[in-house]
Amino acid sequence: MRILIGLVLLSGVIAGSVGVGAQAKKVLSEFHGVKLGMKPADVKTALGKPESSSESREEYNFDGENSITIHYEGGVVKAIQIYFTNGAKAPGWTEVVGDAPVEEMANGAKAARKVVDSDKYWVSMYRSKDGTTVRITISRS
Repeated sequence: MRILIGLVLLSGVIAGSVGVGAQAKKVLSEFHGVKLGMKPADVKTALGKPESSSESREEYNFDGENSITIHYEGGVVKAIQIYFTNGAKAPGWTEVVGDAPVEEMANGAKAARKVVDSDKYWVSMYRSKDGTTVRITISRS
């Protein structure tokens, strides 16, 4: 009986140490109430009237000069592109791409991409060398 209890306790310690049951760091999956798969009417409810639109995309301004472009495919949101002209107002790396590695490019800019296989989408973030420009993309795989 003692051996059985010891094995059960030991297996619990080993499982905890290798991360069994641990959750992966969350990544950005929506912005300002807009999610992948939404219909255009629901996007307009969340963001209001677009600044410009076509059959396959709509552009909105928010928070001054920052913007969001919604791309549609098959009548639903396929991708969300967010553009910050003031990098200080953009979310941080871990809020966007979770634990994805951030790589520095030859020009000094930084970028990261995280694929979420379970939900069939990916998210990427780009920050210019001086940090003033940030682009975030959320898209179906």
